[in-house]
Amino acid sequence: MNITKEQFDEAYNMYPPNWWTRMAFKYFSKSTERKNMKPSITITVILGVLFMTGMLGTIMKWPRAVIGTVTICYMIVLSILVFSLLAAVWMNNARIKKIAKKLGVSLQDYNQLSDIFYDD
Repeated sequence: MNITKEQFDEAYNMYPPNWWTRMAFKYFSKSTERKNMKPSITITVILGVLFMTGMLGTIMKWPRAVIGTVTICYMIVLSILVFSLLAAVWMNNARIKKIAKKLGVSLQDYNQLSDIFYDD
């Protein structure tokens, strides 16, 4: 595995992440900066309100139509979030596989090279 940083950067830059992948990792990763938290906080609040409304409705024996509507809304928002973030992960993994193939290394070697060249 005799790959220089320049070769790694060249292969990496041939396959940049698309807009969706950048957005998903920017707003929903563990390393999200405080100034970039607005979308993730908004979705968390929406999910929290829907969950608490459904739970409160169940405890207080509200009509099934109300509880069902809240539950369906919760399911829709959560499904959209999960599937969109899964799509971003799949797209990023496909991009990494292309980069590794271009470099002629395995995914484990790619990760080692990434750690060597860009470990903070």
